[in-house]
Amino acid sequence: MGWREYFNQVIAPEIRLVGIIVAACLLISTTGIPFVWLIALAFLAFSAFHIYQSKLLLTWLSQEELASPSDNLRGIWYEIAIDIHRRNKLTRTKAIQQQQLIEQFRTVNTALPDGMIILDELNHIEWLNTRAESLLGLRADQDIGSNITNLVRDPNFVDFYNQGEQGESLRLRSPADSKIRLDLRLISYDRKHLLIIQDFTRLHHIEQVHQDFVANVSHELRTPLSVVAGYIEMLDNDKAPELETYRPTFWQMKQQSDRMTRLVEDLLVLSNLENNRQVNRRAEVDVPDMLAGIRDDALILSGDKAQSIILDADETLWLEGNARELQGLFSNLVSNAVNYTPAQGTIKMRWYVNNNHGVMEVEDNGIGIEPQHINRLTERFYRVDKGRSRDTGGTGLGLAIVKHALQRHDAKLVIKSKPGVGSTFKCLFPLERCLRESEHPEWLNEPDEAPSTHT
Repeated sequence: MGWREYFNQVIAPEIRLVGIIVAACLLISTTGIPFVWLIALAFLAFSAFHIYQSKLLLTWLSQEELASPSDNLRGIWYEIAIDIHRRNKLTRTKAIQQQQLIEQFRTVNTALPDGMIILDELNHIEWLNTRAESLLGLRADQDIGSNITNLVRDPNFVDFYNQGEQGESLRLRSPADSKIRLDLRLISYDRKHLLIIQDFTRLHHIEQVHQDFVANVSHELRTPLSVVAGYIEMLDNDKAPELETYRPTFWQMKQQSDRMTRLVEDLLVLSNLENNRQVNRRAEVDVPDMLAGIRDDALILSGDKAQSIILDADETLWLEGNARELQGLFSNLVSNAVNYTPAQGTIKMRWYVNNNHGVMEVEDNGIGIEPQHINRLTERFYRVDKGRSRDTGGTGLGLAIVKHALQRHDAKLVIKSKPGVGSTFKCLFPLERCLRESEHPEWLNEPDEAPSTHT
């Protein structure tokens, strides 16, 4: 209701009524009754009327369900009642609609195969569906309002939740049933969190079968490949004149045999990394010295390309981990940079610590990578340029090995690239794995098997 309409329908009648009362008092006062007494009597009657009307309104409002306003209400009180009734009816309609939406939401979420938990900014459970209850062994009637990290006490989950990294996932066994494998993702919104829990037990089984198959096939291929390579080498070393015609063929056979051998070795290394997800952390690795050796090897690999390979390393910063695996993954990244950077190009190797991570970084001004390829670079056998990758002698497993070796060190790989400008590969290690040489002077290297450095 607009101001003009409100004035005409509510205020104006009250003003007219007051005017009529005053005029009546003036008229009656001509009979000799004092005007003041008449006005006072009229005011008392007017007040009594409004008190009575307010009592009727309060009685009407006290009903559990508001019916239409009483006909006994008059003037402004009737208009107030009409407005309240209209607003109440609108509110009830919206409440019914919201309740219907809530019921639909609950029905849908009950039918979902994934568990969902809504948590507040203090990590307390606000809501969870029945699937989340079964997968995590929770009970809504008891656990709503509880801190999620007090209910799911797995240290890996607590670290994952506290870090709150978007887009990352965590795989662990179900607290309710150790045979069930879970994949958890955390999404933040409006200072709250949505925890999504998926049962990937079947997928895990398929992955395990696949890994076992690859490992077994690789082991079986190892011996026949060694035999074939031995015969090829024997023929190539035979100086008989009648074999000279076949020298180019022997060379091609040897190249392909060596490539198959590297592929088998890389598959075995990758299988070993996937099946052993945690690395022994007792070894203290002198990363600056390791990178200096890798730089020297890269200069030899660069050969006639005359590339500039620059090393900038914090000489006092060491790392807890597996020295052989770190050597392999760092060498992989640097050799990739050498292979994909043109002659006279520049490759920068950096090793430093910031507020959040220990960082090993390889930057080049090479050919770069299109954005659509970056997320798939660590997949097995994924190649941006298949022909060029084979020409460089790669197996297509190098970055997959890097990814899994980093995961074993609680680290991750971040890739940034721009076509025609170059690429940057960053290995981010948790601060708790970083240490200073002055604090731990000894370097304990364990005889673990090194990953392949082929890409």
